[in-house]
Formats: sequence, C-alpha cells, structure tokens
Amino acid sequence: MKDLIFALMRPFITAWALLRFGSIWGAKEHLRKGGRHKLLELAYGHYFMRRGSFVGITSELAGMPCFPHGMQGIFISNNAKLGKDVVIFQQVTIGSNTLSDSSHLGSPTIGNRVYIGAGAKIIGGITIGDNCRIGANAVVYEDMPPNSVAVCAPTRIIQKDDLDNTYYTTIGKTEYYFQDGSLHKVEDEKKRRT
Repeated sequence: MKDLIFALMRPFITAWALLRFGSIWGAKEHLRKGGRHKLLELAYGHYFMRRGSFVGITSELAGMPCFPHGMQGIFISNNAKLGKDVVIFQQVTIGSNTLSDSSHLGSPTIGNRVYIGAGAKIIGGITIGDNCRIGANAVVYEDMPPNSVAVCAPTRIIQKDDLDNTYYTTIGKTEYYFQDGSLHKVEDEKKRRT
C-alpha cells in the first residue's frame, strides 16, 4: 500500500521541485551544493528515471547542455565535469571507470563547445579539450586535445589474462564491491582500491 501511495505522489513531488527551483537543473545545483532534502532527491531521480536517463547529482555542469533530441538514454556519471555549450545527442554515456587496475580511473572532464554524437561513449578519468567533436557511436577512453575529432573505428579484440572486472563503488564513505548479485562491504584490505 505504501508503494502505491508513493507511486501516485511522485509526479506531484516532481512538479513541486520544478516549481520550487525553477528547473531540474536548479534542483540539481541545490542538491550538488549539499542542500539535502529527501523529497527533492526523489523528485530529481524520478525526473530522469521517466526519461530513461541519469545525471549524477555530484556531476558539475558549467552551463546547461544542449540536448537536441531530448534526454532519452543520456547517462552522465557522478563526478563528471562538463564545460559550457556542450551538445549531447541521444544514448550518450559519459561514464566513470571504476576498475582499479586500469588506466584513467575516474570520471571524464569535458571542455567547452564539445559536440557529442548519438550513441557515443566517453569513459574514464580523461580530458576532452575545448571545441572537440565526437562522432556517433565513437568510444573515447583517452584524452583528446582541443579542436580534435574522434570517429568510430573497427573493434579490436585484445587478449588479456587474469582480468579483474569487479565493480567497486563508494556509498557515503563506505566502499562496496558487487558479487553474486549484490553489493558487499569491502572489509579485506587486499580488495580495497589504491
């Protein structure tokens, strides 16, 4: 019964948040600066869930991005940083690299006036310079200097031994890893990321 009541209230909570903060971006900025409010967090999550999207509360946006085809399928991880006048088409992922044994651990930093084509993936603690263009379905996992273009290339398969694909995340100040269908608290120092 509680779930049904909450499900019926979600649209009203979202409307309240939009009226109170002027836009979802105003609500995001309020939350990012530490203005915690359970109803506002629910409204924020609901807004993006309804669009099949996610924009992390702690991500930093220097200006409102342009979404020519709407927010559908957009994923912007927590801790990603976007400059001004960034254009983002549908199904784009700006995601974190959480694999401790890989290079470019962390979230992307994207410069000003960057154009990101449909389906592009920008992954890891990399920097995309100002005035870059990322083509549709391109996968970018290395730094891009300003005024450069990334295009899709044929997939290369690289054989590696003993890959550890354990997913780690931090919730609050506690680190967790995903195994056997659920999150487990990292207790063993050997499993902690360095």
